[in-house]
Amino acid sequence: MERRRRSSRSKHKVRKVLKKIKPSLILKLILYGLGIWCFFYSKDEYEATLISFRAVLITGLASGIILSFIIERSYKYYLFSIIFFGSLVTAFLFKVNRTFASSNEGHIEARILNKTMESTRIDKSRVSIEYDGFERDIDIDRIQEFKMGPSDFILLTARKGALGYYIITYKELVEK
Repeated sequence: MERRRRSSRSKHKVRKVLKKIKPSLILKLILYGLGIWCFFYSKDEYEATLISFRAVLITGLASGIILSFIIERSYKYYLFSIIFFGSLVTAFLFKVNRTFASSNEGHIEARILNKTMESTRIDKSRVSIEYDGFERDIDIDRIQEFKMGPSDFILLTARKGALGYYIITYKELVEK
C-alpha cells in the first residue's frame, strides 16, 4: 500500500510540473533546436554555393531581427533568437535553391587570385577567386593539391539553383 501512495504522489508531482510548462515554451525550444541545426546546414551549403557572404549575412540578420520581434517577447534573448531565426530562413532559402536546381551542369572558369596551402592554422587548402563582383574561397581536395602551384584558373562544374545561385558539383585546377 505504501508503494502505491509513493508512486501516485510522484505521478501527481510530475503532472503538476507539466501543467506549469507553457506550450509556447515548448514551441520556442523546438524552434531554437531547429535553428541550431539550420545554422550548421547553412554553413555547409554556403561552401557549395556561389553566393557572397554579404548576401547571406544580410538575409539572415534581416529575417532574424524581424522574426525575433514577432516571436520573442523578452529582450535578453534577442541575440540568440536573431541568430537561430536567421539560420532558419537562410537554410530554407539554401534548400529551395538546391531542391529546384536545374539538372544541366555548366562550367565556370575563374581566375585564381590567391592560393593557400593546408597548414597548422588552415584546415584545408583553398584558392580565392572573384566571381560576379565578390571574392570567394574555394576549398581544394587533397588529390588536386599538387596542381596548386602551376594553376592560374579553376574550372567549376556547377548547376544553376532555383534562386539563381550556382551549386558547385566539381572543382578542378587548370593550367593556362
